[in-house]
Amino acid sequence: MRLAPLLVLLVAMPALAQPVPGACRLGVAEDSLTVGAVRAAVFNTGALFFGNSATNGDGYIVPKETGHSPIFAAGLWLAGTVGGEVRAAQATYAAFVFRPGPLGDDGRPVDPADCSAFDRIYSVSRSDVTAYYTTGRATDDLRDWPWRLGAPVLDGDGDPANYDLAAGDQPAIRGDQTAWWLMNDSATLAGDPNATLRTPLGVEARVEAFAFADPRLSAVTFYRYTLTNRTAATIDSAYAGLFVDSDLGDGIDDYVGSDTLSGMAYTYNADNLDAAYGIPPAVGMQVASGPVGLPNGRDDDGDGTVDEPGERLGATAMPRILKNGSTVVIEPRTPREMAHRFQGRWGDGSVMRELGSGYDQPSTARLTRFAFTGDPVTNRAWTEGNPGAGFPQNAPQDQRMLVGTGPFRLRPGQSETVTFAVPFAQGSSNMDSITRLRGVAAAVRAVERFGGLEPVAVERTGLAAPTPDETVRLSAPSPSPFTSRTVVRYEAPAGTLLRATLHDVLGRRVAVVHDGPTADVAGDLAVDGRGLAPGTYLLRVRV
Repeated sequence: MRLAPLLVLLVAMPALAQPVPGACRLGVAEDSLTVGAVRAAVFNTGALFFGNSATNGDGYIVPKETGHSPIFAAGLWLAGTVGGEVRAAQATYAAFVFRPGPLGDDGRPVDPADCSAFDRIYSVSRSDVTAYYTTGRATDDLRDWPWRLGAPVLDGDGDPANYDLAAGDQPAIRGDQTAWWLMNDSATLAGDPNATLRTPLGVEARVEAFAFADPRLSAVTFYRYTLTNRTAATIDSAYAGLFVDSDLGDGIDDYVGSDTLSGMAYTYNADNLDAAYGIPPAVGMQVASGPVGLPNGRDDDGDGTVDEPGERLGATAMPRILKNGSTVVIEPRTPREMAHRFQGRWGDGSVMRELGSGYDQPSTARLTRFAFTGDPVTNRAWTEGNPGAGFPQNAPQDQRMLVGTGPFRLRPGQSETVTFAVPFAQGSSNMDSITRLRGVAAAVRAVERFGGLEPVAVERTGLAAPTPDETVRLSAPSPSPFTSRTVVRYEAPAGTLLRATLHDVLGRRVAVVHDGPTADVAGDLAVDGRGLAPGTYLLRVRV
């Protein structure tokens, strides 16, 4: 018997008054990118590689078979100005501001009392789609792809306003595996001790983490953030970036640098032996594609034209961040300190100069927004091993950096997209690893420039697409939204075997509405709303 799934969208409304906004709990969902040489843990808290049980340098493993990690923790940082007030959001270690789910047009969570319905990361691969076309069996995430929440879809049935896997639609997979989730910075519990920068921007972030199986990019992972302003106020002087604490195997003997040509901050070993890896590798954090920036008098995209409409920024600052010291040099503790860091300054707003540590140097030293821009391989210009005349080599240590891009503007309802890459390379020595890392970073830029990071459809083979039974008709639910009861009217030949089940937006079955033959050519499928949590539901009808 052929099964023809028909879906009806229902919206359940609470019978009681709306609860106080800002009560969403921290998300616990997690997944991993695994198709290439990397195993990268991802979370919907704004953090990367750090969270839940992955808190001991075990969230980013490359090569997978070694069990070694070049990164302890990373996370998304945002800053911007709203009505003259500097605001920020961040994920730094366990200081998680972001919560699962969307925001309404008022900048508040859709369900301010409980965002657990959105606490899920959807992971799909090209092999998942191929297996479905071959066997007809779909993974849960492939079947439940959250297109209604904004997850991108490649249209295969001629209707861009739906997701019908059987008719040829498929998730817009970047690379060979994509993990997708939705989070926001406005649903944190008031007084949450984890949220040190607690002034919401009202930003919703749709995240695509992806990786390639191709050997040329298999040691790189990518993180694409689509940032949407869900408030009625413009966010000016906005910045986005990734903070990284890069423990390169044994993290106490590391140096850092900036490669401005590829838009990459990177970490390398100060000597030629790492206690974990042996031959020391190098790891980077790169802006693969930045937002459309504000006019700045520069040719940011390298096409020979300055400040043309739609010109996208690259990396605009790579400040060094120390583990210990005063608030001037460690992780920012206030929105204004974070804004300074995004501008390539120190926490107190003082400029960075290419001499010594970069802090509090003579005005004769060159101004910069990028830490240690020299070449460690040739030991030329400003590096940790060559900090300048009169300065000894820096002591290797546990290192942190920020790679940022901006400023840009987010008007109400406007979105901007930023894509970061994490390249890795291991050569024959610590310096050879830097050379190889630069080659990987250059490949990332080339692939992005020629559209290689865009989603590509999986060719359909194997099973023919099933089509819905044209003898069955379903009405829209009435009423909708509803509180206690809603009805979907059906028309079908008497005796049609029909199974109707109610599901939440995560695809979990909530109730069986009907299971058996129809008694007449028309009837009602009644959904009892008593006991249902407020939210959106799907009625799945199989014939």
